[in-house]
Amino acid sequence: MGRASFLDKFATRADSARASGKKGHSELEHVVRNLEAVLNTKEGYGFFRRDFGLGEYTEKYGTRELVETLTRELTEEISRHEPRLSDVELTMRGRDAGLWLHFGLVGTVGQERRKLRLRFDTLSGNVRVEEEP
Repeated sequence: MGRASFLDKFATRADSARASGKKGHSELEHVVRNLEAVLNTKEGYGFFRRDFGLGEYTEKYGTRELVETLTRELTEEISRHEPRLSDVELTMRGRDAGLWLHFGLVGTVGQERRKLRLRFDTLSGNVRVEEEP
């Protein structure tokens, strides 16, 4: 059996059993939930390791350096803290008028290639992850 994901390390056995027994709770839904928890943690907060979470990007807003640094950190955090997602490919798709950066995330979950959409709010630093339709 592989490593537990970051969020699953804190779930009790009863919570895990209850969640896995619910209809509609696929492994991909658990991966998405864990990715949001990990990627919305800011470096230096919410975990005992100071290097856990995404960094602060206030001084880099609107720069190419923001996109490069953010893409690298997102990829590293996903690889480090979501073991159920392998062969990860993260690509920048663009930005919108609401100052969200849009990324495509492709990876393997349970031997199946899956596509996710990842959005980063450059104002708040919040991250949203959802399955691509």
